[in-house]
Amino acid sequence: MNKPIAIITGASTGIGQSLSIKLSDKYFIYLVSRNKEKLQKTAELIKNKNNQCKMIVADVSRRKSIDLIYSQIKNKQDIELLVNNAGIAIFNNISKLSIDDWDKQLNTNLRGCFLMTKMIIDDLKSKKSGKIVFINSVAGLNPYKDSTAYVTSKYGLRGFSSALREELREYNIKVISVYPGAIDTPLWNNMGMDDLRQEMMTIDDISGIIINAINSPNNCTTEEITIRRVAGDF
Repeated sequence: MNKPIAIITGASTGIGQSLSIKLSDKYFIYLVSRNKEKLQKTAELIKNKNNQCKMIVADVSRRKSIDLIYSQIKNKQDIELLVNNAGIAIFNNISKLSIDDWDKQLNTNLRGCFLMTKMIIDDLKSKKSGKIVFINSVAGLNPYKDSTAYVTSKYGLRGFSSALREELREYNIKVISVYPGAIDTPLWNNMGMDDLRQEMMTIDDISGIIINAINSPNNCTTEEITIRRVAGDF
């Protein structure tokens, strides 16, 4: 394996899939997702480019899954990039929001990022290089109604990534937080948003901007990126 390693969660669809395919030119990609069938599609698209990847079917919110993921990564000294992309959204007002829906969003969107980061952090520290990307949301910058759990998870992720960045400066590890507005991804399926989806930003446009940040040279880094439509949020 001659390429450095990138680990991408939520790699089965949307931004995660797009980043996995594009980054496979430079990295050996470990694809992580709960959905095996959709993950296989991403893997096929990468292999069609004559690039290499490995699928790991796992739920990043579960400790046992983290141990499984780490055990399947070979040449751990080559880990160079982690993209924390896996996330879910369940929009509802507080009266109708179930405790289970609250837990699902906090566990996936925040706990999952912590567990994945902790999993590889000592490998990055030991060689004093690496990049960690957090795919957040404008909901991590501004509150929105009917989304208390989602907003809480994203505000928490903003705090976690910001504190982590300060902690890792001395190790030459870049921490990049991305705050996109509405993107036309499967996140909006079955949410009654079909009329607005054609006005949303595209997955490929967003992933291209993120890759530019990942590729920042030498001791330069883009620490935070807010990406919105020119017309602003909906």
